[in-house]
Amino acid sequence: MSEPGPSRWTVRNEERVEVPTTVDAVRAALPDSRKRLFEEELGRATVETVADVLRHWILELASDPEDDEEFARLEAENRGVA
Repeated sequence: MSEPGPSRWTVRNEERVEVPTTVDAVRAALPDSRKRLFEEELGRATVETVADVLRHWILELASDPEDDEEFARLEAENRGVA
């Protein structure tokens, strides 16, 4: 089995957190309960949206649950909804 791929890091709660940067690494880092939704969203992604889908899941892995509301607001702004 190959390595999950390169990663980057961020800081959460004053601790360094490794963040995956490939589809395989994101998939491997997700809990089983989230993998199906990840696969579904990735499967519906177009050439134009695949990076956005992957970025969304990377942010989910790198964030705390209390960050969810802020990320939703930022994603809405990015889509021009807010």
